[in-house]
Amino acid sequence: LRLLAGLLAPSAGTIDRPKPENTAIGYFALDMRVYASLTVREHLILAGELRDIPPEADKWIEKIGLQQAANRYAGQLSTGMRSRLKLALAAQSSPQLLLLDEPSAGLDEEGRELVLAIVKDQLSTGAGVLATNDSQEIAMGTHELRIG
Repeated sequence: LRLLAGLLAPSAGTIDRPKPENTAIGYFALDMRVYASLTVREHLILAGELRDIPPEADKWIEKIGLQQAANRYAGQLSTGMRSRLKLALAAQSSPQLLLLDEPSAGLDEEGRELVLAIVKDQLSTGAGVLATNDSQEIAMGTHELRIG
């Protein structure tokens, strides 16, 4: 997924994909970092500004169910809350391609439903690639490629 996102260069061969400046790509991974000293709201506002999209922080805060934590620093969030924030950051720009690596790991049932809703929204407007071992997440896909 990092190769598809353009975060890593291939050690051999090539990847034929649209250039990031021509295609909005959203990326979510568990090991993705957030700024401990920014609040949930500040993360969403900053990401919107960096991507030159309208800041809809409150819309996304509600969509990911973090209304009570909107003004909490990311460093104070539980693992599940940080995952929700990272998912919102990946999907916020309505990317043409959304790359998700184990998006519901560490989430409760409500969080899993949130992931499903965001994936469904994404598939109605763009494409997504989901890397997972979770059977519920596999069921979200329209195509399956098994590796290994």
